[in-house]
Amino acid sequence: MAGKLFGHTIIVTGGGRGFGENMSKAVAKEGANVVVADLDFDQAERVVETIRRDESTALALQADVSNEVEVKQLVETTLEQFGSIDVLINNAGIPGPMGELHTLDVEAWDRVFSVNVCGVFLCSKMVIPCMIERGAGHIVNISSSTTSSGFKIEHLRSFPYTVSKGTVNWIRIANVLHLRECSNVQVSLPSLQFQ
Repeated sequence: MAGKLFGHTIIVTGGGRGFGENMSKAVAKEGANVVVADLDFDQAERVVETIRRDESTALALQADVSNEVEVKQLVETTLEQFGSIDVLINNAGIPGPMGELHTLDVEAWDRVFSVNVCGVFLCSKMVIPCMIERGAGHIVNISSSTTSSGFKIEHLRSFPYTVSKGTVNWIRIANVLHLRECSNVQVSLPSLQFQ
């Protein structure tokens, strides 16, 4: 399928549902080779099956973005399958616990940071060398509107989530410094609706 992204390979972490699913389908419609990476392989495979029905190219991979070995395998498998990585969309994230700061569980806090922050770090770390080698590439970090200056504090539900996404905004700065000669690094701030 020809399109604006024909021949480009794009990894979407957390691609099995929500924003990730929508982004995976959107870039596939533009002709990209899409790697739908998700902790839940069945969800990733479901999205890939939908993409393939439209005669687009997609691959489902199970990956815990907080696990360095699994992220390394994700990148290696993508390179083996498609030969390059043109775009990384760091979308995987979890909302975390809600409640007042002094009531939060340390393990839950750590889990939010391991996925939302360490996941962005690990995925970026693994793709940056191949982007530098090729002299091209793009990294898109999905943050949150809860980190924007216009966000009303009374709507804040998950403190760990918001702090983690604020950190994601700063990871962009580090990525820009390392990729300024060959890449474009962006942060997107979608609105997250808590149930």
